[in-house]
Amino acid sequence: MSELIEISDQFKRLQQKYKQYLPKVDSALIYDLFLRQMENPSVTPMYMVEVFTKPGVNTEEAREFIINKTGMSPAIYDNGTHYVINQKLTIETLKEISESDDVLEITGEYIGGIRGGGASQHEQKEHQNIQKYHNPSTSLTSSQQHIQEQQTSYNKSIDTLREIKTAYKGLQTLYQTYLPKADPILIHDLLVREKEKSEDAPFYMVEIFTKPGTDSEAMKNKIFEKTSWLPAVYDKGTHYATNQRLTLEILKEISDSEEVLEVTGDYTGSIGGWGASHEQSHKEYNRTIAD
Repeated sequence: MSELIEISDQFKRLQQKYKQYLPKVDSALIYDLFLRQMENPSVTPMYMVEVFTKPGVNTEEAREFIINKTGMSPAIYDNGTHYVINQKLTIETLKEISESDDVLEITGEYIGGIRGGGASQHEQKEHQNIQKYHNPSTSLTSSQQHIQEQQTSYNKSIDTLREIKTAYKGLQTLYQTYLPKADPILIHDLLVREKEKSEDAPFYMVEIFTKPGTDSEAMKNKIFEKTSWLPAVYDKGTHYATNQRLTLEILKEISDSEEVLEVTGDYTGSIGGWGASHEQSHKEYNRTIAD
């Protein structure tokens, strides 16, 4: 389908921009941050951010650097190479931290509000020849000149961030145009896993919400025909859940059904044993259920 190819191509372009302009940042963190900023531009979301640095960085200088950038004091792990902080995050702050010479990688998770969690299960990715990074003379706050250079770099990055944001919004527009009933988080997660090119299509717990009055037996059979999996049925025949292998093509086929209002789901990795976990979102098309 040409529209699915268009989505895949735009997704690849966005991933390339992430690698070009924010190569040290986990792409899942970037996407999640953009999504939350787009959904609620007036609120700066709170994240637990994890920063991995070169060995030999002066931990006190690194702590001061992070406090200056975020206003929060980090927890420090792994002999001063792993810094964790709960903070309000913007894409500008994320890029500014990542441009430090001492930073190797940044990842994190949305937490919604201030809480006392420590380091998560994130681990630093393998970096080749990590020993060459041991350079005590290059610290996060080694000199006033270094700070000024970072400020200049930050100022020059504004256009870069606009370019990434434009590509991101373009991808979201394609999601809304060609797959308006599918959860954009599900679409994006599926594209990421398809990009990793595993041998088989990934397993998801897919949840389908339909109009009231839908013939549940007919819908069960339709889902079975599309997926080869028989769904569980909830909420008086308006909520169907099936653990299945998923592709973008299957997702579009399911969502194109007239009875379907919304499709969401979660990656499971295999045939899992849990049932439905999502609730139907309150999108505008819900108001037209009786039409």
